[in-house]
Amino acid sequence: MNCDDLLAKLTDYTEGASDADLCGEIERHLAGCAPCEAVKRDLLELRRLCRSCDPPRLPRDARARIERLLRGEKESEKGS
Repeated sequence: MNCDDLLAKLTDYTEGASDADLCGEIERHLAGCAPCEAVKRDLLELRRLCRSCDPPRLPRDARARIERLLRGEKESEKGS
C-alpha cells in the first residue's frame, strides 16, 4: 500500500468501517510512514473536535422558511 492508497481509505479505517485484512495493510503502512501516521492523528483529532462542538443550528426564521418551501408554500404565503 502506498500513501495515496492509504489516504483514500483512511476515513473508513478511522471510523471502523474497514475489514480486518485492509486494517492490517493500513496498520503496517502507518507503522513505517510517519507522514501518514501524522495525517491519521490529525484526522482523529479533527473528528474529536467536531464531536465536542454543538451541532450547527439554523436561525428560526430560516428554518421556518425552509419548512414552508418543503410544504410547497409560496414565499408570499408566509404571512398566512
